[in-house]
Amino acid sequence: MAAAALAVNVLSQFERDPTVFASFGEESVDITNYAEEQLGRKVLTRPALGHDGKYFFVLANDPWLLDPEENALVIDRPRYRAQRMFYPIVASVGGVLEADAIIWTLLITNVIAMGLGTWAVTTLASDMGGSPWWGLAFVLNVGFISEQNIDGAGVVAAAAAFWAIVLLRREKLGWAVVLLTVSALSREAMLIAAVGSAFWLRRRGEKGKAVWVASVPAAAVAAWAVFVRLRLGFAGDTAEIQEIGLPFVGLVEAFDLWLDDPVDLAAGLAILLLLALFTRRALGSQELVAWAFLGFVPLALLFTRQVWASYFDISRAVAPAITAFFLLAFVGGRARSAAVRERTGA
Repeated sequence: MAAAALAVNVLSQFERDPTVFASFGEESVDITNYAEEQLGRKVLTRPALGHDGKYFFVLANDPWLLDPEENALVIDRPRYRAQRMFYPIVASVGGVLEADAIIWTLLITNVIAMGLGTWAVTTLASDMGGSPWWGLAFVLNVGFISEQNIDGAGVVAAAAAFWAIVLLRREKLGWAVVLLTVSALSREAMLIAAVGSAFWLRRRGEKGKAVWVASVPAAAVAAWAVFVRLRLGFAGDTAEIQEIGLPFVGLVEAFDLWLDDPVDLAAGLAILLLLALFTRRALGSQELVAWAFLGFVPLALLFTRQVWASYFDISRAVAPAITAFFLLAFVGGRARSAAVRERTGA
């Protein structure tokens, strides 16, 4: 309900035009022209280049890359963008819907995913012995709110990952593997959740399960990557990776930019502190949610300046770890305290 209310509030400010969520940019002329041609009308634009939603709109119009010359090649980094296939495939119902429906279903898919993700975290919090109200750690996560506001794929990816964690805790391996695969095909960085979950299973002596949990999502991502390159060509892959660089370099470069913006400075420092606290708690924890998302900490150290520069982007990039931290700190900690009191008879 909260996600739907947020969407309705934004729509009410822009004459119920869903193109505001697709985030077409004033400077992204090719994609904006493409969208207006597909929709047969003007679209709302945001400053500069806009955001991720415009890419997913293009991909949803041809999710299987059947006609890349007319669609995917409008995108600046088509191989990189097309890797995140699950969200546009779902939003287009497998490529069936037309553009005027897709511009709505991108938003609707994210609103539903927000609800499913909140349900997953609510269930996980209850299973960990905490209050179901901690499900709000998903829907009120500023990173996921930002993703919904730009028709990004991060909400779908995280909702699938948190449900996979619930199912792994309940010994439902098959569906957990499916959801981890969905998560990784929505956002390739979510392979972190698969590898982290596999590590947790291995520590418990469940080596066979660990192999399935890590290998199936990785194989699916690799297979889709090959398909994308067969459709779009293999040249230029290195130039398409702009978010990952040498450790700490992007963070140091972004710090100079933060000094000119108190909001970005406060948010950047807060996220650094949160990641440090999350690492400390996770390394001493037996909880799956800790190990599933701990990999976002070293990943964050590799992010380039363009990710770290703005709170909007860095909060989206590490959003799963933010929700995991609150669960670990405020639910996992209480569960451990209760277990200690039970053992000691206090």
